[in-house]
Amino acid sequence: MRAVSLLLLLAACKPGGVSKEAELCSKAAAMFERCEQLDGSGSDAALSHELTIDRWRGLCRAVFTGETAQLMSNARELYQSLDDGTKAGMRKQAECTSKATNCLEYAACEQ
Repeated sequence: MRAVSLLLLLAACKPGGVSKEAELCSKAAAMFERCEQLDGSGSDAALSHELTIDRWRGLCRAVFTGETAQLMSNARELYQSLDDGTKAGMRKQAECTSKATNCLEYAACEQ
């Protein structure tokens, strides 16, 4: 009986519903945060930093899925203004940066 309870508990704890695009964009956003030099001045620097990372992650997901409901209005407008070539370039860069393990590899994705 204990084994069955343990198996049920483990099954309930499995992460579900995380798409491969969301995972890829999360990894790419982590490298973006790690390697990009964002403005750290001002009283709202921490909030600005978090919003920049979140907007990048949201745009990343949008270029893969077309879903824009998660974007704030200014990021949605930016996404809608992008042409197909720019969206394809963003997808390619996100795929590359999600595989990067250091900032040199991350920087190489921009070429």
